[in-house]
Amino acid sequence: MTLTTEAEPKQHPLVSATGHVLKARETGIAIALALVVVAATAVNPAFLFSGDGFRDLLLTPSLLMVVAVGQAIVIITRNVDLSVGSTVGLTAYLTGRLFIDFPGIPPVLVFIAGIGLGAVLGLINGALVAFAKVPALVITLGTLYIYRGINVAWAGSDRINASDMPADFR
Repeated sequence: MTLTTEAEPKQHPLVSATGHVLKARETGIAIALALVVVAATAVNPAFLFSGDGFRDLLLTPSLLMVVAVGQAIVIITRNVDLSVGSTVGLTAYLTGRLFIDFPGIPPVLVFIAGIGLGAVLGLINGALVAFAKVPALVITLGTLYIYRGINVAWAGSDRINASDMPADFR
């Protein structure tokens, strides 16, 4: 008596790829994102179908990606930086104020000023961690509140909108 096994029918490559994509965990996230965009557009068509809405839809994640890359480098070195949001807030307010207070200022100078302030704030964190021998978690928790306090004292309840920026920069 011989034992024979039948060969499984070969699936079409397109069917196999579709099944693989549908089983991927990222698919659920993509579907949820699509549903949120569709719902927001249904409530407010300007969300997606205006130039500003579409630009904002792409701009916000790009800003978060820049912050995430920096934070990833910190995490790879087995540290944590809790003051990232406050640092971004201070540098964003500085760059906005420069554009408003000095009309016609070259964007390159504003960019350099923002990078410079961010570097100084990061250097303060790094120096405190290195020289005070205090864990980064503790230092950055403290500088989070210090930087946020500086931002509140400087900005007060003032807010800078995209419409406040020079037309060439928008």
